[in-house]
Amino acid sequence: MVKLSRTFLLVVCSIVLLAMLSGSATARVEIYNSTIREGNGYQMNNYVIDVTDVFVSANTASFYVYEKDEKIKSPLLSINDSFTFDFYDGEVELKLISVTSGTLPLAKVLITVSNYNIADLYANEVITGGHEYATYSGTPVIELTKTVDENSIMVDDIITVTVTAKNTGDDKATNVIFSDPKQEHFILDKSILEQTGPMSLDIGASQTVFVYMLKATEAGSFILKSSTASFSNSANQAFPQASSNTPTITVTAPDIPEVPKKNAVLELSTDIDSITVARNDKITATINIKNTGDAPASAVWVNIIIPQGLEYVGGDSAIEIIGGVPKIYMESFGKNYENEFTYTVKASELGTYTLTTKLAYEYDNGVDAEVQKVSTESVTESIYVQKGKYDELLEQPIYVYLLPLMVIVMIVAWIYHRHNQYKFG
Repeated sequence: MVKLSRTFLLVVCSIVLLAMLSGSATARVEIYNSTIREGNGYQMNNYVIDVTDVFVSANTASFYVYEKDEKIKSPLLSINDSFTFDFYDGEVELKLISVTSGTLPLAKVLITVSNYNIADLYANEVITGGHEYATYSGTPVIELTKTVDENSIMVDDIITVTVTAKNTGDDKATNVIFSDPKQEHFILDKSILEQTGPMSLDIGASQTVFVYMLKATEAGSFILKSSTASFSNSANQAFPQASSNTPTITVTAPDIPEVPKKNAVLELSTDIDSITVARNDKITATINIKNTGDAPASAVWVNIIIPQGLEYVGGDSAIEIIGGVPKIYMESFGKNYENEFTYTVKASELGTYTLTTKLAYEYDNGVDAEVQKVSTESVTESIYVQKGKYDELLEQPIYVYLLPLMVIVMIVAWIYHRHNQYKFG
């Protein structure tokens, strides 16, 4: 009975040790462990912890916590005391280690964070002067507007195109670079203004970036290509490219009976069933193609671009793997016809991804001798792949699992040895 009690005790100890070692996966991550001078602060994204006063004789220090310009906490700590505050979906803890005197007193602090993806920490530094001197990030929104002075013209007529940009977001747009593609069916007659950047655009500010004149070279209905802008916010975080509207210009041939050109217009969209998934989970994407034109399309190719970090699992029978790329081929696609294709990908790596669908097709417009060729693409919303339920366990060092296993093996061996001793003794 005594032997069984000892054995049971050793097993319980092993289980407790295993739980303690596994629990380290949820430990806080150290962000800063050093001194901050009185009057300075420490910034973490849009949060700043100001060291307002250091009382060396009392072994205490006071702190203000700001979210941008709003004070959310003002604790007074003694040495070895700590306080916490919510940080997005996680929590920040500051512990006062020591205080020292000087020209301005210093507080040594330990700052840790839990339940937060450290990769999202874009600002992480001591701020001289505290929160008033911190640079906070927001979301600039660049609205590009392309206008023309005439929408209906004759061949050889000239139109004036103007492109303006306005920041309607809540942060300054920086590193703004504008581009404007060449327009088919027109030639550039005169460039009046061209400001490509890089430049910045304050909140609410507007800027005219392009003014130019185009001469129509042939008859038809033409959609001007969109102007684009790439930009960042005040924290140098890059944002998705902004695009302008696309005005339609109708060009008529003088004194010649116009034969209307037919168009096969395949509208393409790609939707996903979830934008946030855990690693190793699956995402279902649906491709929708609809011909809103008045002509059928032919030689329709659809290429599905799967980024590294996602894995193609499978999809509809129409999807074939050609050269390592999932593809769909259709000999024809009638007018007013619509079709959908569904496929599944697996999130194999952490990160942010998009799925791109590229579409290429041909059609006969009924006027020109050559076949019209069109290509377009659609990009899904960003897919955020986060850690899975058991990722923390898989990332543990091997000794976390080997040490308890070795203890259990030793216990079993000891029991077996003692059993043999009693059996043959």
